[in-house]
Amino acid sequence: MTYSGWVLRGLLSPKWVGLFALVLVIVAACTLLGLWQLGVARDEGHKQAVAAASQLQRAPLQQVTRAHSAFEAEFSNRPVSVTGTYDDTRTILVVDRRLGDRAGSWVVTPLVTEGGTVAVLRGFVDGVPATAPATPTGVVTVEGSLGPTESPRPGAPLPAPQRRSVDLAALVNEWPGDLYNVLVLASSETSAAPASSGSGGAAATDTATASRAGGLTRVPPPDIDTPLNLRNAAYAVQWWVFGLFAIWMWWKMFRAEQQADAVPAAEREEIPA
Repeated sequence: MTYSGWVLRGLLSPKWVGLFALVLVIVAACTLLGLWQLGVARDEGHKQAVAAASQLQRAPLQQVTRAHSAFEAEFSNRPVSVTGTYDDTRTILVVDRRLGDRAGSWVVTPLVTEGGTVAVLRGFVDGVPATAPATPTGVVTVEGSLGPTESPRPGAPLPAPQRRSVDLAALVNEWPGDLYNVLVLASSETSAAPASSGSGGAAATDTATASRAGGLTRVPPPDIDTPLNLRNAAYAVQWWVFGLFAIWMWWKMFRAEQQADAVPAAEREEIPA
């Protein structure tokens, strides 16, 4: 019998077939446990990133970035405030957007500030309205979180004020002043409105602290790109190593038995008939 045939006969013996089936069960269990730990690593990493972002103090936009500066990874979901006046005549409707199970458009208006002009995503509206919802008048303080602007999206030209994306490369020639390379996702807008007659000074009027305001629904910030939790990722790798170790042990045990059987067989061949 050839060596390969001898090894194959040993592999197909009930003992080693049974042990191999057991190894397959162990490998499958280790694989599933590793995938489970990998999912836990993603969830834990996301929780830690969200917790870290929530602990950041809200800061004026001018302290976080400047006009024309690049969008940094740490800007995502950064809470900011910015004060200026809306240029309502240049509001755009960004079409083909979804919010949950609703289809509609984003309402994006330039806010002119001392440091430059910033795109503010004021909210979401159903469908594509003929005109965008009106903005608060006068000086407005917007609170929200930062997000990146967008690249152009292909498609046929749309009638004004509709757009397919918040593409600052296209808006830079249409909006006034220097542009911030960020998108502020508004969570509230507070305008300074004149006080009622008989009272002095000005009264601060909150126009949009709720999730819905003036026909708009606030758009939540995008998900944070989060790293894996290293501890749980290490557990996942550990389970997969256990699976590989089980295969290696099965093969090592089989080879040890084959080598042990090979010695008596060779001795028997040397005995004269």
